[in-house]
Amino acid sequence: MNYQQDPIFCRMLPLLLSMEGGYVNDPADPGGETNFGISKRSYPNLDIANLTIEQACNIYYTDFWIKNQCSAVPFPLSCYYFDTCVNQGSAAAVHILQQTVGVTQDGVVGPATLTACGRLSAAQYYLYNVNRLVHYMSLQEWGKYGHGWTNRLLHLSSL
Repeated sequence: MNYQQDPIFCRMLPLLLSMEGGYVNDPADPGGETNFGISKRSYPNLDIANLTIEQACNIYYTDFWIKNQCSAVPFPLSCYYFDTCVNQGSAAAVHILQQTVGVTQDGVVGPATLTACGRLSAAQYYLYNVNRLVHYMSLQEWGKYGHGWTNRLLHLSSL
């Protein structure tokens, strides 16, 4: 399926791109050289400086949204989870998801995790971002990037 045919992904995409911004090459950033949030460290064979927005959208859809089964998670929790996959990595995103829904943190988004996501009330979705904030605060880079990470979580509340 083309990413443009996925309404939830398309709803999240403009917000994600606005948070990720354009080309950056900050040596202190763990992501290193990035464009639209796509990092050279993760995609060493890509010309990051000349990456198009269409290429970035396709990467986000196939390598993050589809790969991490975001569409199987209820909205807007799916978007919080997707954004975590992008910003903190899939392993952290799955850990936080499983912590939030109260299942064994085995690192696999399988039937137990997806069933538990379906049982979570919409009013409890905010717990995902609370758990995400706690994870951010445990990172060595919190002092430098904590303000931006907190703003990111606040922006997600617009969904």
